[in-house]
Amino acid sequence: MRLRSLLGPVPALLAAVLLTACAAQPAGPSTSAPPPMSRAPVAAGGMCGGIAGFQCGEGLSCVMPVGACRTVADASGVCRKRPQVCTMDYRPVCGCDGKTYGNACGAAAKGASVAHEGECKPE
Repeated sequence: MRLRSLLGPVPALLAAVLLTACAAQPAGPSTSAPPPMSRAPVAAGGMCGGIAGFQCGEGLSCVMPVGACRTVADASGVCRKRPQVCTMDYRPVCGCDGKTYGNACGAAAKGASVAHEGECKPE
């Protein structure tokens, strides 16, 4: 089918532009994939992790719910600013990284979510 017959009466300049654009298109279906989407880092308070793997911005950690530890592919958390100062209260927690921290704040300061309360069990 010809483009001119589809368009009917079209001003000459517009017809020339359309015909040039149509001629520039390759014949047949496109076999190339679309370019990957650019993902900007997630800001504080935004969702992170999940099946899409959203990453938090600099100075932020993806805090998962206690016990989640990214063991489920689509588990998601929230980007939170890492604490700069924590109390010295000893209420041990086991981080998702397998390390024992003095308290949940200490784990968060190192960017670790809490796997469970109490010390980590030796492996």
